[in-house]
Amino acid sequence: MAVQSGRDKVFKLIARGTELDLFQDETIYLSNNVTGLFDLGKLPSDFTRQITIPGTKKNNDFFQHVYDISIDEPYLFQTNTKVIAQFDFDGFYVSQGYMQLERVNLLENKYIESYEVSIFGLLSSFKRDLQSITLNEVSNFNKYNHEFSMDAITTSWSGSSYDGSPYSPSALPPYNTRAFTSSLDGHNLGGEIVYMLTDSGKQHAYQASLPNNLFGIDNTEGLLVSQDFKPAMRLDRVIDAIFDETNYTYESTFLSESRFDNTYVLLDRGLKYPVIDGVDLETAGQIEVGPISGSSVPLTLSDAVTQSLSFTNVYDDPSFSITDATGTYTPFMGETIQFSSNGRGEIKLNLKVTGSSNPTAYPELTLYRSNDPQPGFIPYKLDYINDVIKRDFVNSSGDREYTLSQEFNIVFNSGSSYDFNIGFDKIGTGALNVIIGPEGNEESRLKINTLNRLGDLNQISMASNMPFGTSGITLLDFLTSVQKKFNLQIYPSKTKPRHFIIETFNNWYKQGKVKNFDKYMDLNQRITVTPANNLGVREVEFGDTLDLDFLAQDFNKKNNREFGKSYFRDTQNFFSEGKLEVKTGLGVSPLRYVAGSGREGFAVTRLTPFTGTFANSLQGVCLDEGSTYYFSGSLYPGNGDIIYYDSVGDNPVTGYDFFTLPLVSADVWDVNQATGQLLTIEYECGGGGGGTS
Repeated sequence: MAVQSGRDKVFKLIARGTELDLFQDETIYLSNNVTGLFDLGKLPSDFTRQITIPGTKKNNDFFQHVYDISIDEPYLFQTNTKVIAQFDFDGFYVSQGYMQLERVNLLENKYIESYEVSIFGLLSSFKRDLQSITLNEVSNFNKYNHEFSMDAITTSWSGSSYDGSPYSPSALPPYNTRAFTSSLDGHNLGGEIVYMLTDSGKQHAYQASLPNNLFGIDNTEGLLVSQDFKPAMRLDRVIDAIFDETNYTYESTFLSESRFDNTYVLLDRGLKYPVIDGVDLETAGQIEVGPISGSSVPLTLSDAVTQSLSFTNVYDDPSFSITDATGTYTPFMGETIQFSSNGRGEIKLNLKVTGSSNPTAYPELTLYRSNDPQPGFIPYKLDYINDVIKRDFVNSSGDREYTLSQEFNIVFNSGSSYDFNIGFDKIGTGALNVIIGPEGNEESRLKINTLNRLGDLNQISMASNMPFGTSGITLLDFLTSVQKKFNLQIYPSKTKPRHFIIETFNNWYKQGKVKNFDKYMDLNQRITVTPANNLGVREVEFGDTLDLDFLAQDFNKKNNREFGKSYFRDTQNFFSEGKLEVKTGLGVSPLRYVAGSGREGFAVTRLTPFTGTFANSLQGVCLDEGSTYYFSGSLYPGNGDIIYYDSVGDNPVTGYDFFTLPLVSADVWDVNQATGQLLTIEYECGGGGGGTS
């Protein structure tokens, strides 16, 4: 649309609050100035206008003052000065921008005839700024940096806020009061940062009854730790930081709605642990070592004698935790504090069991962590490997060869040095030897896959943990995806420079006005009108980018559609045709949960496990060896406690009359059959296995 300013002066150029005089026949093209309202990714980078304005008294006063123009030497002026300016088209559209003086035209080399100026729109500048910065480079996220610890993680679930104080380890209060402590910027609801349970590509399993070679999160070896969680930042806080970073402001009644108090951006960098300052959770402490033929294999073990594995062939050691030629392991867990940590590892043994002529004799292997320089051993029985060998040997005798693997969980101190030792105890009678790496076999391996408390008490940087994609997610990509997901209109304010308004399409549309353009048109020329209903589409498909997350992929396969995708079909308009696909750059996934529990992992209160026995007769309760149950106390249950099958308290043990603790005492409780509650001690188990009153 071309507009000539001579008709009722519908077009205005305002600079620094001054309406400048214009030529009556100046033609301004406005047709593409509003395209940025609908897609931030298509903001008009060509929003630059060069116009000529007359050398009137008002204009001369303005330019002489702003650009320091001398009438005697008009070619000398400040070329690097730009001032805030705006177009006003009959009140219909106002565009904020900048004006810069390009040229001064003289008449008879005496008087200023006109000025040539360029108008630059703010929209194109906004797009350019958004394209040049990635989420990981937003310095305004730094005020949310905090201590990485289970205390900070669990406190975030209560809705408390991090107070935004600068991170300083020396100034931190005691451990249990650190991190999220007060409200931020007067926002009373809190919850700017909330931690989510994620598997980071590792396996979490909830069930207590698991195979010996798999840990569940409800036992000591499989407890959830800090690195099993990732932070999420509230969406409106992410948008605030982006606008602050680019020195723009915004207002939005939509983003201030209560729903966005619970809308979060998961700081997820794929199947990786969180990024922690000072230590790499992906590699720190990880090793894979094995034997060297002729040096550490074959290794012959004797009953009740502990020997070093001597695995000195290093296959993997990304953090240089093997500190000498003998295979000494020295894990480092961060600068902030020295502490102990469980290590999750795996041992694979190629071994031969020899010398047994008695089918009841078999070995029980134990892995030791030896502490150097102080001698000290923390054993870990290789139960899974031992069970396989035991089942084999109780049925027959003779030599056996095995290649068996087992996961293990063992404690290390940060900065201490260790050797790995192994030994076995003979069960039964008869001679028995165990050979690791018979005939020089080098298949055996020992791996440390992760240290569970890596990074605890170190600082976690919010900018470093922002989603990265393959090459960094720009602010333009992120805001464009948010715009598409919520069908938002983002447009510049008519009155405030560098200020945007963010609204839904419906709210923006309702604020519009009906304008009659007849007075701007030559009605003697051919006019083409396209009915609005013919621009409609038959189908609309609205969704996000399919995530690589396992649950998102699994949902897609089982349901033959992507999670979160919506489909709409127009059945009313006979003339509509075609398909519109709206796709954001965001990845979505079904809510992640702990396998087998049906609950979010962080919402579960763990009960205490113990060994107990239920029965409907005194003889039965006293003869049974017991099973694992749970209650809400700290050690063993007593009068009034309810006993559960599961560690979250969903399934009480019902239908029994009697209960005892076979590993603790001979006391026998009466039990409420309907609720599983222990009543009073009425009996005790006698020496013959039966109960006595």
